[in-house]
Amino acid sequence: MLLFLLACTEDPKDTGSSHTGQPADTGDSAADTGTGDTADTDTGDDTDTGSGLKDVRDEMIRNADACQIIGGHDDVPAAQQYYWGEFHGNDDDGWTGEEVWYLFGNQPWYDRGLEDCEVHFDITADPAGTGTCTSCDAGLVAHAVVNVSNTTCPAPQYGGYETMEEPYAVERLGDGSIDWYFPGSGSQFAHGYWIEGAMNYLADDGCTLPVD
Repeated sequence: MLLFLLACTEDPKDTGSSHTGQPADTGDSAADTGTGDTADTDTGDDTDTGSGLKDVRDEMIRNADACQIIGGHDDVPAAQQYYWGEFHGNDDDGWTGEEVWYLFGNQPWYDRGLEDCEVHFDITADPAGTGTCTSCDAGLVAHAVVNVSNTTCPAPQYGGYETMEEPYAVERLGDGSIDWYFPGSGSQFAHGYWIEGAMNYLADDGCTLPVD
């Protein structure tokens, strides 16, 4: 889907790439927060989603305070952002599911009256090629529509990106994990888990600034 998120800089620029639930396809792997030490995990013990699929969101780590120091300033309101998705279906008939953009704020973010929030997207995905990912065993093109009723972020935060699409390629591994790639560049942006008929991903894309 479309990347509607701002990079964590003093003067953020739109990358111009199109992606909803992950970092932009820059040719590199998924962005690192650059924060150093990690903080407490967001969820706790491993769980599953009710279908036997391990919930990769158990691996989210809360460290939004590191987003506060940018460009020599130590009081920048910003949020740590994760992208998560889960898909059910198969490689022949396509997939349906959900993607969520999670924002975990730092103290200056809260001081502005903002809260942790989520943007939810309903997903349908068609089978596609794997592009330049030679190790991938399947590809798909995902189409996303914002689910307003489940979304808790204010509308300006995702304004202009209510409908989007993005191609993915996946490599399913024998240990039940799955790696997600951009088929154009062949770069990995996320990891997750899979079982027959279901798969998920989690991508950590550092920090984002509020959209007023």
